[in-house]
Amino acid sequence: MTAIVYNVNQATLTDGLYVFDENPLCNYPETVTVTNLPDFAAHNEDSSDFTIQQNNDLDLIGEYTVTLRSEIQVPTDYTKTTFTTMFVEYNFVIQMEECIVNTYTADQVIDTISYNIGAPTLTS
Repeated sequence: MTAIVYNVNQATLTDGLYVFDENPLCNYPETVTVTNLPDFAAHNEDSSDFTIQQNNDLDLIGEYTVTLRSEIQVPTDYTKTTFTTMFVEYNFVIQMEECIVNTYTADQVIDTISYNIGAPTLTS
C-alpha cells in the first residue's frame, strides 16, 4: 500500500488493505499499531484496512503520513520463557483531494411549456 486517495464529498471510502506474513507460518499473535492517523480516518483492525467517512470539509485537503507497524513475539527456545520481538513498519499517505468534475450534463431537459392565457394554473 502506498497511498489512500479520497476526493472530498464523495461516498465513504474503505481502502488500504494490508497483510503481514510470517515465513514459515507459525501463527504467532500479531499486534498492529497505527500512528499519526488523522481524526477523519478509521483503522478497521478486523478487516485490516481503513475507512474515510463521506465528508465535504475542504479544510482537510492535503497529505497525511501514517505509520503502520506489526509485531510478533517469537520464542527464543522451546521453554517459551524468552522472546524476540520481530516487526515490520512502514509509512503510507492519505491524500485528501478536492473533487473535480470532469463532465456536467442535463439529465432531464424541458422541450416546451405551453399555456393558454386564461386557463387554470399549469404545474409541471
